[in-house]
Amino acid sequence: MRLLPCLRFGSYRWWLPRSHDATETLAGLLLRSEHRGATSRTDATSSTVARTVSCFREDPPLFLFAAISYPGRDATLTELASWLAENACGLLAGGDAFLGAPEISRPMQHRWSELHGYHKTLPPSRWIDEAHRWLEVTGPAVPEVWRQQWARVSWDDWRINRPDGESSPDMLQQLARRMQHLECIERSFDRRLHKSKLAALKQLAYGLSHEINNPLANISSRAQQLQRDEVEPRRRQVLQKIVDQVYRAHEMIADLMFYANPPEPRIAQWDLNELIAEVASEFVDEAKQLSIRLETETSSDAFSANIDGEMVGEALRVLLRNSIEAIGAEGTIVVSVVRDNESALIHVADSGPGLLGHAREHAFDPYFSGREAGRGLGLGLCRAYRIAKLHHADITLAGGPIGCVATISLRIP
Repeated sequence: MRLLPCLRFGSYRWWLPRSHDATETLAGLLLRSEHRGATSRTDATSSTVARTVSCFREDPPLFLFAAISYPGRDATLTELASWLAENACGLLAGGDAFLGAPEISRPMQHRWSELHGYHKTLPPSRWIDEAHRWLEVTGPAVPEVWRQQWARVSWDDWRINRPDGESSPDMLQQLARRMQHLECIERSFDRRLHKSKLAALKQLAYGLSHEINNPLANISSRAQQLQRDEVEPRRRQVLQKIVDQVYRAHEMIADLMFYANPPEPRIAQWDLNELIAEVASEFVDEAKQLSIRLETETSSDAFSANIDGEMVGEALRVLLRNSIEAIGAEGTIVVSVVRDNESALIHVADSGPGLLGHAREHAFDPYFSGREAGRGLGLGLCRAYRIAKLHHADITLAGGPIGCVATISLRIP
């Protein structure tokens, strides 16, 4: 996937994806411009405009690029296609049309794919109203004053002159599209709500880090100083508990900070069998002291995935820590990896107290304060969830009254 020429407003720039169909359409417009003298201008315009209109209908980014670039305020679809046919060469040949273009990342591609499906559920006349969603994938928030300058394109001429054999959608198709549209709106609302929650959490985490970490550091420092001078064992234990709880509070704030503002993963190819064995080995001694049997079941096949191994290893540590704390003593934990089509499923199963519906549903929500006896479900799970989402992976919890299975689903080559 490549990019269309940049769109500008003031000193800001935005970019839209260029599909294979859009590339072929624009190439046809450039060739038409080059060979304009070889044939009738009217015939050439008629055929190229028809192909451009057809591409507009199937390729929202190309339509949005043309509508935003169009110098007028109102246009029909045919007028917009004609304008693009006349000006494609200038738009594409500009000295800075592609200068400073961003590198297309996997999150960008994933978001564009979501938007393409979303726009297909909308009436084309509403595409321009949602154009800012496409632009904000590669740039800052779109100013409202700029949005008000965009052309309003009428699709009436397309509806009147449908291609031969294309009939109006029947009632069932309209209903299906309406339901699909409502589902997309619901997903969009969930994304906006999640984004707002992250913004609030980020502000809270920064406040906690500044206002609470400093007093906690003073408490820890003073407790350690008293501990060095204390000779009575019981009092030394009490002071050590203070230090431990301060460290725990520091970890909770760090988890909130990570959830709200995580670093970009450093993707490389990692062997999942080796990663699981390495992380599990870190808990062998602790599990043995608690009479917990810790087993690993790796695959005989080579398992490689493009991930940030340090992050995924950290997520595994969170899941193993949660299982050990849930069991307490005398139980079993099994860490395994299996292939499922194009995914690798990493399971962490334990024999501790299970999770019922409500707690399982909100286990990864940092705002959820409910706790079940025997299973803490601390903020570490929020960190594991965030790591999974940074890899476009899924993390789930399953189980009933007894036992729990946490699963990370990663895409593999």
